Amino acid sequence: MIFGLLNVRKKTSAVIAGIVIGATCLWGLAMWQDIPREEILNILFGVLLMLLGIMIIAVTIAGIFTLIRKIFAAKD
Repeated sequence: MIFGLLNVRKKTSAVIAGIVIGATCLWGLAMWQDIPREEILNILFGVLLMLLGIMIIAVTIAGIFTLIRKIFAAKD
């Protein structure tokens, strides 16, 4: 593959290739269905914001549980 020339790991090149293939498929689908580029970008940004929100909530919950575990471990 072309990613062999970039000296990246196999997993990283697989992720990059997957993202490129997915983006190309979405672009082709949008062109086929006459969906405006702005609408696709709005959906993309909405999904990214939702995923960012989920990640922030997950990190916050993990931090709270870690703090609670440290508090109970300090009492023993």
